Amino acid sequence: MLSRTIEAFAIAAVVAAAAWGTASAEEFCHRGVPHINLEEGHFSPPATLAPDAQTLHADGRLKEQRWHHLSGGRRPVTLICRYANKSVSFELPDAIDTCVMDYDERRVRCF
Repeated sequence: MLSRTIEAFAIAAVVAAAAWGTASAEEFCHRGVPHINLEEGHFSPPATLAPDAQTLHADGRLKEQRWHHLSGGRRPVTLICRYANKSVSFELPDAIDTCVMDYDERRVRCF
């Protein structure tokens, strides 16, 4: 009986780990990116998406910006990583619905 319980727990752990792996965040920009833009569709000039939420530090510095419900906008949604000397663009997969820019870590996560 104990071996069946352990076996069931091991199977549940494997299933949970597999599910976590499919829901993990993707990082399109290299760490250290100072700024990003999100654009939707193919327009000229581009339709830039404004973040719908942000978090500030106690001293007023920007901590985090978030873009939610990207799947409801016009496709494609393009993430532009703006480095000091260049910009790199990525067309986000349709499954991506949220992007978060963490200004403390200079890191972008999309999921």
